[in-house]
Amino acid sequence: MVNVFLLAFVKFAILGTTGEIIGKLLIRKKFKIWTIFYSALVWGILGVLIKFCFTGFAGFTSILIERGWLPEGTIFRAFFMSFFTNAMFGPWVIILHRFLDSLSERKISVPKDGLRGAMFTLFWFWLPAHTITFALPEDYQITLAAIWSLVLGVILGIFNKKRNLKENQ
Repeated sequence: MVNVFLLAFVKFAILGTTGEIIGKLLIRKKFKIWTIFYSALVWGILGVLIKFCFTGFAGFTSILIERGWLPEGTIFRAFFMSFFTNAMFGPWVIILHRFLDSLSERKISVPKDGLRGAMFTLFWFWLPAHTITFALPEDYQITLAAIWSLVLGVILGIFNKKRNLKENQ
């Protein structure tokens, strides 16, 4: 049996880093090759934490449905799992990701630039994306979540490219 945490690490390391690289390439931001390996390590660590979180919030949501505190049904379960995951865990993932990224620059801080926008992605991107994710069987959820990380990297790269073009005009 393959370790689910190792798989989560590898999937996020590859897909999350790929999204980050594409996003940087879109805005022509320079980066050093060693930062790709560091980024993969950070994304892998986040992938393991996300796997733990997905399992925990599945149980949390199931208990609330079982007690009649939330409506039953696949889409309701998926939505509330997404809501609780993004409301309770999402901000901490964003802060941790920024903190770990700052360590690569030998800084110990949480960069605040764009933090508000990053938190806003929890609602306009991650809530609907994870609702779709949690509607799938558990075996596919981490893979899709890692794919969503790549997709968000591309979307943010496109937005940042457009913003940079407007600022340079």
